[in-house]
Amino acid sequence: MRCKPLLPVLLAALLALPLAAGEALACGGCFIPASSSPVVQDAERILFYRDPVTKKSIVWVEIKYNGPGDDFGWVLPLPKKPTVGVGTSFLFERLDAATGPRFDIETLPEQENCGRSVDTGDGGGCAIRQRSFDIPVRSANQTGLDAKLKIVEHDQVGPYVYDIIEAKEAKPLLDWLATNGYKLPASAAATIDSHVQKGDLFVAVKLKSGSSVKEIKPIALTMDDAEPCVPLRLTSVAAVDNMTVLVYLAGPGRAVPKNHLHVQVNPVRIDWFGSASNYGQVLAAAIDEAEGHAFATEFAGKLPLTATTAQPFGGTSEQSVLDLATLDLTGIAEAKTGSQVLGLLWSRKFPISADSAAILEKHLGLAAQASKSGQLVEFYTNEAHEGSAAAQAAVVDGKALAKDLAEGFVTPLKTMFPLLQGAAKFTRLAMRISPAEMTKDPIFAFHATLPDVSNVRKARVNPVCRKGDFNQDAWRLSLAGIGSYVIDVKTGTAFGPFGQQLPNNAKDARFTGAPAALVVELLDETGPARPLHKDDIALVDTAIAGAKTGTPSLPAGLTLKAATPRWTAPKSDAVFASPEPGGGCTQGPGGRPARMALLVGLGLGLLLLARRRRT
Repeated sequence: MRCKPLLPVLLAALLALPLAAGEALACGGCFIPASSSPVVQDAERILFYRDPVTKKSIVWVEIKYNGPGDDFGWVLPLPKKPTVGVGTSFLFERLDAATGPRFDIETLPEQENCGRSVDTGDGGGCAIRQRSFDIPVRSANQTGLDAKLKIVEHDQVGPYVYDIIEAKEAKPLLDWLATNGYKLPASAAATIDSHVQKGDLFVAVKLKSGSSVKEIKPIALTMDDAEPCVPLRLTSVAAVDNMTVLVYLAGPGRAVPKNHLHVQVNPVRIDWFGSASNYGQVLAAAIDEAEGHAFATEFAGKLPLTATTAQPFGGTSEQSVLDLATLDLTGIAEAKTGSQVLGLLWSRKFPISADSAAILEKHLGLAAQASKSGQLVEFYTNEAHEGSAAAQAAVVDGKALAKDLAEGFVTPLKTMFPLLQGAAKFTRLAMRISPAEMTKDPIFAFHATLPDVSNVRKARVNPVCRKGDFNQDAWRLSLAGIGSYVIDVKTGTAFGPFGQQLPNNAKDARFTGAPAALVVELLDETGPARPLHKDDIALVDTAIAGAKTGTPSLPAGLTLKAATPRWTAPKSDAVFASPEPGGGCTQGPGGRPARMALLVGLGLGLLLLARRRRT
């Protein structure tokens, strides 16, 4: 079966603080600051769902674009004529919240060798959970077209006007794209020609007259029995170095790349004390170690019903990934003013996202009046009030607003989300790749028995005073299955909330030479994961280039070396024994009550400071 491309080529310029945590001691306290997990703002995100009963495939492709609306152009090759619709980026945001990688740190209250052991009888530790992007209407029978090019369908959907084009040769298609404002680089001609030779159709999309770039949203495509595939070769003409590609797949089993390798990221290369801010760079390095053609599984399992969110002053909260009851549009069609609209939406906790806020602004115009056009989500979340004079004075066509909210936001969510929840498995795969490495289009399949993969990565840390005095000069990092290591604070430049210096374990001399990929392996539709010997990585990468679903990726008869560990973890560091009680790092007069009073005072101070900043 031919590759069914999912990812677009953009042919224009597309391109806690833990309040009630452990003691605040003279040797630095027992916690490090919490923050959200890394969020990649420029990732290309693709969602694929295959209905096992109807054999229909639904694909959502998010379009990233920053530039003039008139320059926007998007072209996607497909093997079959699709039904074209629109989705919403809000679904991708919720999927990110549920399945994106989180780097959770439990900060233990024990202080090694810091004068005396800390009394932890009150059970108060420093458990931190961190949660770790004017077109004229043409007739489909447009005259003057080359006989070797045919407009199969011309229509409008959401903010777009689109054409589905059939071409027998590349040149007429290239000429048509240039004539109609698609700025195609010359380097794309060969790839376009390869798709024409396969007999692919092309979906070409522009913004319709009156639509803003703020209204750009994912394209939704429905077609018969399509296998998931990302057309990276065509994407390369407008890609940037180390571009992140996130692929979400819902199906009968865990999704695996057929013609690309798979990597497991080495946890010692992650800067745990720096909120894993280097995760993207480590992921890119791991994929480079697999010849630049690999994915990492960031989540695999049943789609979670809730997502964990880190709170500003420590701790976490569990929120529904998507509460369909909040998508109630009852009464909106009868509304006459902006005040009535906002009152109805807020009473139902209607989700405000980039897409829904853009629709509200199109009909209400309140952000423009307040000079907040560049901050639509924040404005309609926090600043627009139903009782404001502007909202009361804003006249609205409720029927038109309800129609746009339904078609461009509510209906796509109510249609797709239950399908994803009902799927046997949901998989999130990530890669970082540069244009020069985009030499083959990734194809995916489903494995029925591969184990699930949690999106939560965990570590434990505790402070260390190696000299047995007041000086907290190191931290211990403990990683399950790897080891426990004392990391000198001189490796890092960050500081904790009480001024204690934090290390960077990724810069520890024992780990700087460690591979970014702990494992490079081959996954297929059946059988266990197959780790690869370092000498065979390039060989296998080439051998699986033509893999197809339904047949083994690796050609028969290929002899490979027995895999050996890519890296052996250093021996764990011995624990520093704390001196007898009574010396060194004291807790101050008053014992536990004094400590609690200090914590309460700090908490109130931070709370007041946060409120003052918000006002």
